Amino acid sequence: MIINVLTMQDINNISIDDRKIDLEEKEAVVKSIIDDVKNNKNEALFRYTKQFDKFDINETNMAVSADEFEEAVNSIPQNEKEIIKYAKNRIEKFHKKAKQQSFLTEEDGIILGVRVTPVQSCGLYVPGGKAAYPSTALMTIIPAKAAGVEDIAIVTPTQNQKANPYVLYAAWLCGVGKVYKVGGAQAVAAFAYSTESINKVDVIAGPGNIYVALAKKLVFGDVSIDSIAGPSEIMIVADKNADVDFAAHDLLSQAEHDELAGCYFVGLDKDLTKKVEKRFYELAQNTQRNSITKESSKHAKFFYTDSLEIAAKLVDMVAPEHLELQLEDAYSFMNMFKNAGAIFLGHYTPEPIGDYIAGPNHTLPTNHTARFASPLSCDAFMKKSSIIHYSKKAFLESAKYASQFAKLEGLFAHKSSIEVRVDKDR
Repeated sequence: MIINVLTMQDINNISIDDRKIDLEEKEAVVKSIIDDVKNNKNEALFRYTKQFDKFDINETNMAVSADEFEEAVNSIPQNEKEIIKYAKNRIEKFHKKAKQQSFLTEEDGIILGVRVTPVQSCGLYVPGGKAAYPSTALMTIIPAKAAGVEDIAIVTPTQNQKANPYVLYAAWLCGVGKVYKVGGAQAVAAFAYSTESINKVDVIAGPGNIYVALAKKLVFGDVSIDSIAGPSEIMIVADKNADVDFAAHDLLSQAEHDELAGCYFVGLDKDLTKKVEKRFYELAQNTQRNSITKESSKHAKFFYTDSLEIAAKLVDMVAPEHLELQLEDAYSFMNMFKNAGAIFLGHYTPEPIGDYIAGPNHTLPTNHTARFASPLSCDAFMKKSSIIHYSKKAFLESAKYASQFAKLEGLFAHKSSIEVRVDKDR
């Protein structure tokens, strides 16, 4: 049912999200797995892999061997390799350009700056069980490589005791040879605390199911993480010039990910909104993944407003992972809101183009966290150090201010650290 949002007051009376995710019981399960791996290391990791993935794993078969890499690379048709290479080159080009640089500034004998350096190691989670995503392998490996991380390891669950060949090809293409055939919360725990076979890392990145997401949440602080990924989301803002089929299919592209996927449509034309809603529900019943889309479509929200200001307010409230602007003047509208993970402008920029080949990362903030979070980038694998250098002259000119500030806060050793230098110069 279309929700009419005609005034700002109406916004206060609408429900943006009715998806229900019960995390308490799952979080308790994940915590017990993490504690077990932390205490029992390989033994626990192997036990959970056998329990959940039906893979009798051990020290000799957990890591992907050179022969397994070779088999995977040789099994992929050349035309499919070219597709993955094309995506790799575009993603690599974007992330290299987006990498932050160190800098220094100098003024009156004071040198200030920021030194940007990569972390030493990272662990990447790449889904690989029932659904395998070589695109996610590219989207996690490439920013880590571009950042300059030297030690990159991948965990990926198996199907029939084998790592997905497309994931292995993507890893091989990017020059990453350390891949472990484990997944789930237990793999995250191994990266966070180490086992006899897997080393502790500085950063864990990459999407996974709810158990992986909760594990990343629980180990954060002992290691850094990129984000806590939730179900996928898409929002479309469209005017009367939008194509009904384009919009409906784009909503469906995210609805097929997960039963809890969030689909939002904001129409600036009521007739268009009705047609998109009708077409979307028709499509959701008849997809190849309709066991998922029938469920996720129940959570879809369709809004109508004739106000760009109200449409922008709805965008900021939802803070969607993916935002499509099928508008006559999309660039002007983009200046009216702040919250979105990735913004797709125009009628020929569907969200899936960003999933695979555009270049910016498809690992994005979900669950309305685009209010404060950003897409995965080199930043997740880098850290900053402040650089401060005072000449003697610059120090003496400003020392009294620092000394007085220390006194104001009652930190007299701080004050003495400054004044001992001033006294030496007298």
